[in-house]
Amino acid sequence: MRSAALTNTSTFQAIPDNLQTLFAAFDNYAQAGVLRRLGPALARFMASLGMQDPAQLLACTLLSELEGRGHSCLILQELADDACGLLGWKSAQWQALAELAQPLPNGLAEWRARLSNCPHIWLQQTQADQQQPLVLDQDRLYLRRYWTDENTVAQAIRARAGSQRTVDLALAQHWINKLFDSNDLSAKSAESAENAAAPDWQKIACSIALRSQLSIITGGPGTGKTYTVARLLALLFASAAKPENLRIALAAPTGKAAARLKQAIDAALQ
Repeated sequence: MRSAALTNTSTFQAIPDNLQTLFAAFDNYAQAGVLRRLGPALARFMASLGMQDPAQLLACTLLSELEGRGHSCLILQELADDACGLLGWKSAQWQALAELAQPLPNGLAEWRARLSNCPHIWLQQTQADQQQPLVLDQDRLYLRRYWTDENTVAQAIRARAGSQRTVDLALAQHWINKLFDSNDLSAKSAESAENAAAPDWQKIACSIALRSQLSIITGGPGTGKTYTVARLLALLFASAAKPENLRIALAAPTGKAAARLKQAIDAALQ
C-alpha cells in the first residue's frame, strides 16, 4: 500500500499537541484490550502524513479495529446510527473517545463530508486515483488493500455468473439419475413417502450447478450439502471430456475445519 505522500520521507509530519490526548486514549484502550494495537498505529501513521482531523483519525482507528474482527470496511451509516452497537462497546467507552475527537460529525452526510475532505482518502466515484492509503466508496471506508481485494472478487463473480457451461444433456441426465438413486433415502434424510414425493432439491441443485460457472449451495446442518457436493464432483468427473484436467479446491476458515471438510467429502465420495 503506497501513498503519493510517501514519495519523499520529508513529507512526514510531527503529531500536533492537540492530538496527543486522543492518541493517549487510543493507547489506553489498546492496553485494556478494547482496541487492538494496530488501530492506534494506523492513526499515528495517517497523522504523520498530515491527517489532522480527530474525527478522521478516529474513523481510521475504528476501521482497523473492524478489519481485525473480519470486516472489510467501515460502513458510515452504522457508525452514524449506533457506534456502540457497531463496536460492541459500552456507552461510556464510546463517549470518552467521542469527546476527545470533537466536534464529531452528526449523521451520515456529515461523516461522508468530513472524510471526503482529506487528501489521503480516495473518493472512488469523483477523483483521480493517486494511490491513497484509504478509499471512500459511496458510504464505505476501506483500507486500500481490502477495497482492491473485494473488487477483484466481485469482478470474478460477475464474470462467472454471466456465463454457462456447454453440457451433454443425455449424458448428464444418465449420471444424475444414477447418482441420485431414489432408493437411497437414508443418505438424503428422506423419512417418509411424502418427503420422497417432494421435489428433490439436492438433485435440482446439482443439475443447475453442472451448467453454471458459479453456484452457491446453502442449508442448515443435516440438509445434505456435503451429500450434494460429493455427487456434483462425481458428476463433473463423469461428464468431463478430459476429467484429468479438472481441479478441485477445498477452502475453510481454519485448519481443523479444512480437515473436517476433507474427511466429509472423502466419506461422501466413497
